[in-house]
Amino acid sequence: MRPTLRYRLLVATLALALCGVSVVCQARQGNGKRLPMLIGTYTAKESQGIYRCYFDTSTGELSQPQLIAEVDNPSFMALSDDRRFLYAVSEGGNNLSSALNAFRYNAESGELELINRQPTFGASPCYVALADGKALTANYTGGSFSIMGINTDGSLAAATAHPVKEEGRRSHVHGIFPQTKSESIYITDLGCDLLLQIDHAGNIISRTSLKRGSGPRHLTFSKRGDKAYVLNELSGTVCLFDISGEKPRLLQEIASDSVGGGGSADIHLSPDGKYLYASNRLKEDGISIFSVDKRSGLLEKIGYINTGIHPRNFTLSPDGKFIIVAERDSNRIEVFSRDKRTGLLTATPHKAELSMPVFVMWGE
Repeated sequence: MRPTLRYRLLVATLALALCGVSVVCQARQGNGKRLPMLIGTYTAKESQGIYRCYFDTSTGELSQPQLIAEVDNPSFMALSDDRRFLYAVSEGGNNLSSALNAFRYNAESGELELINRQPTFGASPCYVALADGKALTANYTGGSFSIMGINTDGSLAAATAHPVKEEGRRSHVHGIFPQTKSESIYITDLGCDLLLQIDHAGNIISRTSLKRGSGPRHLTFSKRGDKAYVLNELSGTVCLFDISGEKPRLLQEIASDSVGGGGSADIHLSPDGKYLYASNRLKEDGISIFSVDKRSGLLEKIGYINTGIHPRNFTLSPDGKFIIVAERDSNRIEVFSRDKRTGLLTATPHKAELSMPVFVMWGE
């Protein structure tokens, strides 16, 4: 006996309902894409080097970090464009312990294989960037930046160190930032209150002085690439520069740290370029939230959220729904959800415990 039309419709309706229940259950369980995240640490206590965990893009959940490479103080890292090689600093306190490590990286398995290690010839390398087939490090106590060629097998050639000199001042180079839409590379010197512009050979194109005691640390570029937002660690301000001309031109200075902590750390734009975020440490630790004027790039502070202790570095998820923060002295990675419409942040229960995490980046 053939089923009636009413019976067939009833079966189809039930099947669709069950499918809907299944989809809801899967969503509640967190069936988003699992993105690998690489974590750099200080190894003075329990951490042993570079760790990897997974981040669920639908829920914000983090898996427990697993050690993938033993290396001393990998406080900053950079991945090659093809994701085959990883470069991690060893932030030693002297020339003997200061180096850049080159690893062969398997993005699927997370395996790291050390290729070679080159001294930076500048103490305390705290930042690494890749540009034009070279690796560049910012050497904090060495007061210099180093340039190393990258060979076809991913290995590093010997470094050349370039000291930064300013009469009567002691250089502390803290960051090095290739501008992908031009041939320029920008360098922040916290000790000399300088924003340097160099070419790929290391020649200085321009020197821009900031207010004494500013302490420029990190920067990020606008979506169009014609402006740079410089975060000053000591003064706790963000300086907006127009970099479309021959030399950076200051457009705005606005407070990120309003309580005098003197420890502003990291700065990033949202993927859509509408909001800017800056971390602050040492007092009322947290993240400042700014809206970005679409035409002028000028900032307006619209919010602040407290984090764990010492939020040194953070990153946004590729879809802009979350911010993931490395909280060094709380010994954890913490996840905040982000309202893409308002730019505001909300704490989530999602955390991963790890000794002295100081750097997070996406591992694919």
